[in-house]
Amino acid sequence: MLFRQYLIAEKVSWSCHAYFRRAFCKLRKKSSSKYSDTLNLPKTTFPLTMKNGVAAVRELELQQVCGFSELYAWQRKQKREEYILHDGPPYANGNPHVGHAINKILKDITNRYKVLKGYKVHYVPGWDCHGLPIELKAMEKYKASVNSGSSAPQEIRKKARQFAKDAILIQSNAFKRWGVMADWANTCYFTYDKEYEAKQLQLFYALFKKGYVYQDYMPVYWSPSTRTALAEAELEYNPDYISKAIYLKFPISRLPPALQTNMIPAKGIYALVWTTTPWTIPANQAICYNNSIRYCVGKCLESGELFLFAADCHQNISQTLGKRLEIISEVPSDALQGSKYTHPLSPERELPFLPGHHVTTTKGTGLVHTAPAHGHDDFKIALQNGLSLDCTVNEDGVFNESAGPEFSGKEVLGDGNSHAIELLRQHICHIEDFTHRYPIDWRSKKPVIIRASRQWFINTERIKEKALECFDAVNVYPKSMGQGMVSLLNSRPYWCISRQRVWGVPIPVFCQQDTGKTILNSHTVGHLVELVKQHGTDCWWDLPMEELLPTEVLQKSGLDINGSYVKGGDIFDIWFDSGSSWMCAFPEKPPVADLYLEGTDQFRGWFQSSLLLNVALHGQAPYKNLLVHGFAVDEEGKKMSKSIGNVVDPQVVIDGGKDKKKDPSYGADVLRWWAARYHTENSIEIGPTVLEQSNETIYKLRKVLRFLLGNLNDFNLDEHEVGMGDLLPQDQYMLHQLHGFVTKVTDSYDEFDYHRVLVMLEKFVNMEVAAYIVIAKDRLYCDCADSLTRRSGQMVLHHLLDILTKTCAPILPHLAEEIHLHRCGDMSDDDALGENSIFKEAWSEPDPDWFNPDIDDTFKSLLKIRDLFYKKIMSSEVVMFDVAISSSGRLSQLLKTLQPDRISGNSPLTELLQCSQVTILDGPPQSVILEKARVAHGEIEIATEEKDTTTEAFTLTIIPSPNYRCERCRRTLATKPGQPCQRCMDVLEMG
Repeated sequence: MLFRQYLIAEKVSWSCHAYFRRAFCKLRKKSSSKYSDTLNLPKTTFPLTMKNGVAAVRELELQQVCGFSELYAWQRKQKREEYILHDGPPYANGNPHVGHAINKILKDITNRYKVLKGYKVHYVPGWDCHGLPIELKAMEKYKASVNSGSSAPQEIRKKARQFAKDAILIQSNAFKRWGVMADWANTCYFTYDKEYEAKQLQLFYALFKKGYVYQDYMPVYWSPSTRTALAEAELEYNPDYISKAIYLKFPISRLPPALQTNMIPAKGIYALVWTTTPWTIPANQAICYNNSIRYCVGKCLESGELFLFAADCHQNISQTLGKRLEIISEVPSDALQGSKYTHPLSPERELPFLPGHHVTTTKGTGLVHTAPAHGHDDFKIALQNGLSLDCTVNEDGVFNESAGPEFSGKEVLGDGNSHAIELLRQHICHIEDFTHRYPIDWRSKKPVIIRASRQWFINTERIKEKALECFDAVNVYPKSMGQGMVSLLNSRPYWCISRQRVWGVPIPVFCQQDTGKTILNSHTVGHLVELVKQHGTDCWWDLPMEELLPTEVLQKSGLDINGSYVKGGDIFDIWFDSGSSWMCAFPEKPPVADLYLEGTDQFRGWFQSSLLLNVALHGQAPYKNLLVHGFAVDEEGKKMSKSIGNVVDPQVVIDGGKDKKKDPSYGADVLRWWAARYHTENSIEIGPTVLEQSNETIYKLRKVLRFLLGNLNDFNLDEHEVGMGDLLPQDQYMLHQLHGFVTKVTDSYDEFDYHRVLVMLEKFVNMEVAAYIVIAKDRLYCDCADSLTRRSGQMVLHHLLDILTKTCAPILPHLAEEIHLHRCGDMSDDDALGENSIFKEAWSEPDPDWFNPDIDDTFKSLLKIRDLFYKKIMSSEVVMFDVAISSSGRLSQLLKTLQPDRISGNSPLTELLQCSQVTILDGPPQSVILEKARVAHGEIEIATEEKDTTTEAFTLTIIPSPNYRCERCRRTLATKPGQPCQRCMDVLEMG
């Protein structure tokens, strides 16, 4: 923390610091032209300004000159330990957005850091090319050629494939422009590749053989708008969805004798039920109760009707119905066993009361209407009790003929729901608009229903325990995020992997028409795998049955060669597609990746599907570490939406918009800085203010790096290296600070905390480096060019430039490469393009000799003396004062190590205080001096040689300097007006 106390302790201290930054610049400008050529002024061609689109243009040049496109191939050829970052495939369904930028930039930061650290990075970009999102976009784009009259599967697949290819080209070009390191021409993977699809079929059959895959008829989330089953990961939830909820009375037809009392008649009592899905009442098969809930019979004092409901719901029901309900009898829950009721729409049907653990009193009445085809718990109850499981709703969300003439053809979420309410009117006690959280299709944004159908599933119950065990060994960053995955795994009973669309990988099953038997064996799958390797999965729709299921395969399978067979009509869920990427994207045996890096939503998606599939097949997690990031929002925290007009286009951030004043061109490094700086937040804000702040921060960093470059223009490490023991004390202290900085930065990079890296970088540059520049600038400019004092400072600047450049290189590769080019010399030879890339060097580890606790203790004490000095003078003209320091003991010894001479204007101590001269006194100053002086007394804790601390007093005596300002260095050290000081005259004499 070089001079941190000085910078932040008091406002006046900050003012003094700011003064020095301004004053030195001002003084240099005033220097006589006859001396300007004698100064060691900075020299560099490194440009400072990057405004008005200059940054974007310069970045493209740097990508060419520094070999951005060749770097991945180069590092793959090195003999190094491999680091695998497995790329989660983004959807190939549109233009790149800032969400892509966050994800791809964070991955690239990781990869570039690992290359600097000496690893051989394995990073193969991929794309998720199948599924409903792309199919819908393709249908929309090509609606003129793919419509209701010509939407054959082959035509849909052709257009969807073309749409995906177009999106991949656009996205990959954007990723390259952002500086993402990869072999974009040769090593990307796509889920529609033939080899990928073939391996996916093999994975499916391997899981089937292990008993993890099964086909069953059961309720699933169903999207009527897209006519397919959906998994949990494909749902969004509308928190403001409004349902028509009803309180419905079911006539109880039979009560057990134990409940037939004078107060409770055998008939004339109703079970009161609340539901938000009136359209499911025609499918009602039972009413469920919970044996742990107390029930009661309440009498309506207005109508005299008797209702059965949970006792805990009494008050809420009374208030909602607007009726006075008097409890006339308590009913033990176990006494409801054997009770019967009649269906309100079919009085001839007598149905049972059944116990169910899912029944609660949180909402409703404590009695739950049960429609087996439209509820997960309902379905389980039906299986246990032999109830009908038939579904009367088709793929379009419309009642089919089996629902009866009253409902057939009506939409369950539309006129079918309204019609059910109308038919039930005489049995309804109350209707309300109920606002609640309701699942919607994540693509169509339309509501879904629960509908029983025959689907393919993975039995996650069998995998769950091992998956949780494997996940426990995975490091999650941030750590707090890991619990979300655990909760999701614990609550997932199965995974529906079948979808009723055509753009995807077909589930490789056949069916025997006369028996309905499903055909799935090694011979049928093996044959299909070979066909897919040759033709891709288009063969499922293009080839005739004789080729998909030829005679020799039927014979090997022990099937009737004269039988009639049909192929299945389902494709794989896209999470099965992408979740198998660890197996399909690697040419050899899939390894365990060092890192998966995606957004928080992938705990429900790719993180989880990859884990489940790998655990099922190999009994291990596919990753060692997970890095999770948030999602982009605007500067008001709102989700980005085209309709709102708050979408930030990453291309506009880089190249600017049509109105350059409104949307200036910042270049890719600003986008990368933003992604790294804010990735740890759940909601990552982006907008004009945030981008301008990022740009301004990079500009300040650029100024400091330019200063370092300029002052190293005549420094060659091989010729001018200064050993640690020969460095000035203040230079040793700066390297001690640099040691601490780079150690913390390395730790933060290793923990993927790029936010912390940039926070530390900003603070270190603005505080420590800036303060060091202030004190060292005089000797860098004015001392003899080859003097030890100047070379000592340059040695520090060399290490500062190296470490600061390496620190920002993974995040700001364009800036780092530009610095590196100017340090090494511009490359004009086309054959040498990229040869001097900074990423072909090693990460800068701190020299252990820099770590110096003793000098750290010394300077912490001396900085407190300086604090008191600046407080006392209360002036920006610090260079106009001489200081005498009176002390004794340990403090006096420390002062003399920084200034062996009693009086000096060029000692490390003088440089530290930035005054004219320092005098070290062992006793109090002379009284004649005191008459003109400002005196300050202080105490500091100081480390002893035994590493203890002791408190020692000191006195500062401050007087205006009697000397004149030197016309060369502008310090108050000249003994006569109009001439240089002795130091400058000595330098001039030396030539």
